[in-house]
Amino acid sequence: GAASTLACTNLLVSKGASLDGSNIISYNADASNFYTTIYHYPAGTNVNGTMRKLWSWDYGTYLGEIPEATETYNVVGNVNEHGLIITESTFGGLTELTCTQRTGTVDYGSLIWLTLQRSKTAREAISTMNFLVTTYGYASTGESFSIADRDELWYLELIGKGRFAKGAVWVARKVPDGYVTGHANQARITTFPQGDPLTCLFSADVISFAREIGLYDGTDAEFSFSDVYDPVTFSGARFCEARVWSFFTAVMGAEWSNQYLDYAQGYNLANRMPLWVKPASQISVQDVMQFMRSHYENTALDMTGQSFSDVGAGAFSVPVRASPLTWSASNFKGSQFFHERAIAQGPTGWSIVCQARPNLPDALTALMWFGIDDSSTSVHFPVYGSVTRVPAGWGGGGPQDGVTPPMMTFSLTSAFYVFNLVANWAYTRWDAIYPDVLNEILTHEKEYFALVEETDRKALALLSDSNPLVQAQGVEYLTKFTENVGETLLTDWVSFFGRLFVKYRDGFITTAKSAVTAPVCGCDTSSLPYQDEWYNRIVEDTGDVYKVPRSAIAADGVKAKKWTTIEKKDLRAFN
Repeated sequence: GAASTLACTNLLVSKGASLDGSNIISYNADASNFYTTIYHYPAGTNVNGTMRKLWSWDYGTYLGEIPEATETYNVVGNVNEHGLIITESTFGGLTELTCTQRTGTVDYGSLIWLTLQRSKTAREAISTMNFLVTTYGYASTGESFSIADRDELWYLELIGKGRFAKGAVWVARKVPDGYVTGHANQARITTFPQGDPLTCLFSADVISFAREIGLYDGTDAEFSFSDVYDPVTFSGARFCEARVWSFFTAVMGAEWSNQYLDYAQGYNLANRMPLWVKPASQISVQDVMQFMRSHYENTALDMTGQSFSDVGAGAFSVPVRASPLTWSASNFKGSQFFHERAIAQGPTGWSIVCQARPNLPDALTALMWFGIDDSSTSVHFPVYGSVTRVPAGWGGGGPQDGVTPPMMTFSLTSAFYVFNLVANWAYTRWDAIYPDVLNEILTHEKEYFALVEETDRKALALLSDSNPLVQAQGVEYLTKFTENVGETLLTDWVSFFGRLFVKYRDGFITTAKSAVTAPVCGCDTSSLPYQDEWYNRIVEDTGDVYKVPRSAIAADGVKAKKWTTIEKKDLRAFN
């Protein structure tokens, strides 16, 4: 089946807004059928006439072939050896403009990885993307793309021409330095400057095409890309823009948040948020990782049941919900209901935070912090854009390569399944287990940031050498570092799952104790009760079904002659 819709979140932080001067892009690639690996495309040269076969990233269907570039650059995940980053979120847009293999050969997945293999800078990437869809046709629905190099950060929105023509129309805005933005499955670019190529680029026919097919009859100056090609609706606001609102809320504060709450809730679509905002303080990479863990905690959309009573969170404050996103209730015929769609969710393929770092050689510029599965339960570990191998257990091809990933084969040597084990165990008792998970995540990530400082320093000495052989040693050093960190993390996480399972088995907390003081198991067990609110809800729902009769309370522990009876509830079998 198709990958899930409403599928991805991107947060963008310009270098002037970041603590270390990096352009930062984070990206959750979400879908229930997405088996995650780190895609690797080695650098290469190709003779004239070499062809590149393309498959749909969403569907795995063969799209055709196009001429391969004479030279291709090393690509790992969503970054390349020159420090370029490209990520996406699907906004869909008008149904009539949907493109398939009948209308083009390049889908949005191929557009990302072909462009990363053929471009060094963000502006070159925009030109390459335009060339690819214009020359070979586009084969997807509307997409938002985040594009960065060490100097510039761009936000591009593109939609195909459907049955009307070959190719696509698009607008790209440069994010002003010192600002942040985001996108999450809703087109956000409205009007745009049309005479400033330093900050805005667009296809020549982005407005005229809309006129030709009857979508727009206003002036050029009033043309809004989003309003014409992907008008915001309740679902576009509540399920999509609300995720950007949560990011903006985190960096702008409560006053700003309250100003746009009715828009994020989908109740006032005219109150659109600005395309970008300027945070009062600079943002670290670790901050962005935390933003990507959001379930709207401590806001009006909180999914944990802590800000307001919510039976959907269950007894254990679980912030994930059963699929589907929208649903009906048999006792409320004629009404439709929904769950919130937060940044962090269970069916996530990868969660990455990418840096395009300043003042470094190309081989050190792109640093992809790669996490797998749910962004709230994943550890982000460092992967340099120049590495020539990826860690065992993390690599592999995808549908866009004509490869069917091994989703149906469970393995403890697969990072995808090991991280899913921990996440899904945490979902069973979120209030108790997740604090342990988050602590383990932060401990690992703190260690990795320290290791990166040391690794940068050693690699820089090699990469700055004038001898190409020494420079190659620098790339190999980065590759071995990445392999070691990834493979060690996988081993660590298998062990961590074991510890969690032992500790939180059967609804108890089991902790180690000396065999001298606890010879039965070398452990101590304690109850893990419901929260008080849930006990109240049980009574409210069931009345006296579970109520202990007063006579039984009085009789428990009653003396039988001169002896005292052990209360049954205190027997070991009940504890």
